[in-house]
Amino acid sequence: MSELILALDISTTGTGWAVYDGLSLVSSGVLKHKSKSYFERGRYMASQLRLIQSRTIKKHDKAFEAVVVEKNSVMGPNQQSMINIGIVTGMILNRLVADRVYFVNVSTWRKHWKFSYKDRSKKSMKKQSIETVEREFNKSVKDDEADAILIGGFFAAQNQLEQLESHIY
Repeated sequence: MSELILALDISTTGTGWAVYDGLSLVSSGVLKHKSKSYFERGRYMASQLRLIQSRTIKKHDKAFEAVVVEKNSVMGPNQQSMINIGIVTGMILNRLVADRVYFVNVSTWRKHWKFSYKDRSKKSMKKQSIETVEREFNKSVKDDEADAILIGGFFAAQNQLEQLESHIY
């Protein structure tokens, strides 16, 4: 039996998301809000993701087994930005329903999709995400959505869940 998985690429300005039913990508998108407050943007993204989950549960008549979140250990522009991302991540995870939450390192899912590291710039990584989704899923998307799709695709495809950091509610 296939599992519902919600994959997230969380940031304070926009969160990419992807829903999988087993290995099949069901839906994806990016949530953004125009508020100047990261806290208000976080509240909006959390409520919208909860709504996405509710609609998906109803449509597929089964619960979410996992929420998969990108774990980026690289420091952002400054310490306050990293604190804000942590707060938004907490707000989002607090609203979601799943048996397990998994954290996947950026380098882990990129390795799975065979990213090149000749150019390690942010621009190059974003471009590779978009191109990989176009090639593997025949879907044209922007970078936040592409990352969420690839995080979820990695998680759905791999078999060794115990190797990922997880938290069971």
